[in-house]
Amino acid sequence: MVLNIIGWSFVAAVTAWGVTVSWAKLALARSRALMDDQIRYWHTEAVKAREMAAHLKHEMAAMSKGREQGREDVMAIMPLLIAAQERLPSPRLAETTDLSSS
Repeated sequence: MVLNIIGWSFVAAVTAWGVTVSWAKLALARSRALMDDQIRYWHTEAVKAREMAAHLKHEMAAMSKGREQGREDVMAIMPLLIAAQERLPSPRLAETTDLSSS
């Protein structure tokens, strides 16, 4: 009778151990799958962020170039504006925009 109890106890312990190992393997597989999904998601987000940064860098360079071109255009036209103002009989631009009289 005692050997029978010891035998069944051993069978129960081995069965419980086997079930626990199987459950742990399944839990580990699920967590690895979840981790792989998260890695793929964050990798995709990183690629998108790099593409956005490259696009913004290109856009910023284009805007800077355009700003410089606009500035050069204004500087080039300034003598023409001053010459045109000097030919007009009306009050000069400097007189109408004098901030010290305010």
